[in-house]
Amino acid sequence: MIIRVEVEDDLAAQVEVAARTQGIQFDAFVASALGVAVSQAQLTAPGPFVQKVHDFGTHLESPWSLLADLETSAAQIQR
Repeated sequence: MIIRVEVEDDLAAQVEVAARTQGIQFDAFVASALGVAVSQAQLTAPGPFVQKVHDFGTHLESPWSLLADLETSAAQIQR
C-alpha cells in the first residue's frame, strides 16, 4: 500500500540516517517503526456516546405557537 506522509525535513533526515545505519531501505525502516508503535499502543474501545439534552423551557410544536405565546406574554406585561 502506498501512503503519503508529510514529515518535517529534520525528522526525514534522521529516519534516512537510521535506516542507513541499520542497512535497510527507508520504506522498510518506516514500516518496522510503525509496526513497533502499533504493537506498543494501548488500544481501548471507545466509550458509549452520550448526548446531553438541555431543556430550555420552551417546547415547540410549531414556530407559530411560540409566536402566539410571546404575543400573549407581551400583552399581559403591557397591562
